[in-house]
Amino acid sequence: MLDQDQNPAEALVDVTPAAPPLPAAPRSRRRLWLTVAAVLVLGAGGFGVAFADNFANLGAYAYSAPKEFDGMPLSPEYSRQKRTRLGSGSGTSDTGYVSADQDRFASVTVDERHIFLPSSEIDAVVARLGKEGFAFTDLHDVDPGDRGGVMKCGRAGFEGGEVTACAWADGSMAASLAVGVHGDTVDPETLAGRVRAFRRLAEVPS
Repeated sequence: MLDQDQNPAEALVDVTPAAPPLPAAPRSRRRLWLTVAAVLVLGAGGFGVAFADNFANLGAYAYSAPKEFDGMPLSPEYSRQKRTRLGSGSGTSDTGYVSADQDRFASVTVDERHIFLPSSEIDAVVARLGKEGFAFTDLHDVDPGDRGGVMKCGRAGFEGGEVTACAWADGSMAASLAVGVHGDTVDPETLAGRVRAFRRLAEVPS
């Protein structure tokens, strides 16, 4: 989460993986995936502005990263555990998933806290991502699934390529999930179904 006295460049440095580079990852793809992950973190920086710590522990669910997403295992190199806010159990988590052939990836940023107006929150998140370089072309409302709240999905041009992303917000958290496939794209409706399944696993009773 971006501190008020921290500039975006410092935030990008903060999320750069410390582990050695994955040997099979082509340089251009690796740069794109790292940049996507970094921008999602920047976009999540404003999650905590409204109704921040006063209601941080009132959510019905907590985030627990599944071990895999869409057949891709969780990658410790692209993940960070929840950074909690002082005096509360709330905070932001980053989870990365990379396929064995490194042709697919998913990057997830989740900010846990109580949210009174999910529809307003998700619009604010999308607006911030747009300012950070995600050029959405067909972003639209989708069924959020049995975890409730609101969810939007769409394609977005980014760094000369294209990713598909979904954002959701409910009473417990606000989140972004972006996926990329080398040489291909994922249909937003297909991703929406995968994200609904992901939420059923990732959002556990608190």
